[in-house]
Amino acid sequence: MAGKYRNGILSAEFGILQQLVTLIFGLIVPRLFIQTFGSEMNGLLSSLGNLYSYLALVEAGVGTVAIQALYGPVGRNDKKDINEIMTATANYYNKAGFLYLLGVIAIAVVYPLTVTTTIPRLTIVILVFLNGIGGVINFWVQGKYLVLLQAEGKKYLMSIVTMLIYIAQNIVKIVLLLNGFDVIAIHIGYFMISLCQMSFYFYYMRRNYKWLDLHSRPNKAALSQSNAVLVQQITWMICSNTDILVLTYVAQDLKAVSVYTVYLMVYSTIEKLFSTFFGSFHYVLGQKYNTDREGYMDMHRTYETVSMVGSFALYTIAFVLTTPFMKIYTAGITDVAYVDRYLPFLFAFMHLLSSSREASSRVINFAGHFRQMQWRAILESVINLVASIILVRMLGIHGVLLGTIIAYLYRTNDIIIYANRKVLKRSCWATYRLWLQNMAVFGIVFAVFHFIPLQPANFAQFFMIGIPVGVFICILYLIEAWLTDREAARQLVGTVKNNLFRSGKK
Repeated sequence: MAGKYRNGILSAEFGILQQLVTLIFGLIVPRLFIQTFGSEMNGLLSSLGNLYSYLALVEAGVGTVAIQALYGPVGRNDKKDINEIMTATANYYNKAGFLYLLGVIAIAVVYPLTVTTTIPRLTIVILVFLNGIGGVINFWVQGKYLVLLQAEGKKYLMSIVTMLIYIAQNIVKIVLLLNGFDVIAIHIGYFMISLCQMSFYFYYMRRNYKWLDLHSRPNKAALSQSNAVLVQQITWMICSNTDILVLTYVAQDLKAVSVYTVYLMVYSTIEKLFSTFFGSFHYVLGQKYNTDREGYMDMHRTYETVSMVGSFALYTIAFVLTTPFMKIYTAGITDVAYVDRYLPFLFAFMHLLSSSREASSRVINFAGHFRQMQWRAILESVINLVASIILVRMLGIHGVLLGTIIAYLYRTNDIIIYANRKVLKRSCWATYRLWLQNMAVFGIVFAVFHFIPLQPANFAQFFMIGIPVGVFICILYLIEAWLTDREAARQLVGTVKNNLFRSGKK
């Protein structure tokens, strides 16, 4: 087990490093891009990114189901079963690549005719292809391999590769931006470097997984619940991307999309830090659930406590520091107002609702209850879409966020109740008590910094103020966790001592 935890710790370390690199470039490149090409072009590319998020659904849930199906064979080191599941996965990914290509062509034809913008249509068509062709190659080359690497707990390798490619892509972007190249040339450079990532995975798997046979008898039964997962992925995609699509097509305001995406940049960075760290241990939890159900219960309690405390701490820090950051980051950009007093709270609360259901959602996946969750996921997306369309007409960008929050209020409660009663066979009170405790700390921080406004004049002052503020907030949540659930805290400390230091000596 120590070796398994070691992989998780490596994945967490390199994953967090990757997100910090992403944060650094995220502070530099988008601002340069907006200053060079304007908020309208930034909004257009964000809108395109959302469309490709939907198009990626041609995967049809196969990746998620394949990872869950591989936990057992990987834990038993059953290479025959692994090959059969991987063959079925590879066959589907090849078909998905062709469907994705057809989708790219369709977007290139339809999107320029439906979006309200002053950007030339030919430019939009070229950008559609440059942004989409990488997804096609991803399905054909690396997608199937990433499934196996995740099931084996090798997210650290994926993080290292992604980080190096991301650094190279952004250096190219900065150099081309500063030398006056147009947006098409920048995206060509971005695409060329992404090919290096796909080439690496192809040769890595050929060299290190010589036993992997993608021509075995395909185990299609292992992927039988992919349609149920697809429904949940579609509904999650709607909930995650409704806001930008509604702002694009209902409000018809690409500048509002740009404002939304700049705030989203901050909170998605936090979300990725959260998911990177805790996602690094999903394979341990998944294998434990499928081999030792009783032993899993203690792990779940620790995971739920630590993940909820961690997410509240991160999003509370983001909430407090967002407005001071925006005032500095968007200084000099005058084509639209980026500083808004309500957006930090709306974004923070939306993400708190989403992250609070992480542990409950995860155990539902481990149990394979994908079909049981279909209609619930559909209802969430319907609530989100309808509420956002209605509220955006009255409240603009605030309306789409409120629409998403309304949907999340329903779905988070639904997942918590289902996971505790149907899967874990216990009362929901433990999860709700934990949520209320952390929400109380959030309320205290909200009140404190409402009366103590932070007003740094530059990024140097921002970090000088932000670091102690972040430490203060983390200490508050750690005290709350220690006072209310010492057993989970002891288990966490024991896990770190028994696995981090022991494996580090090997």
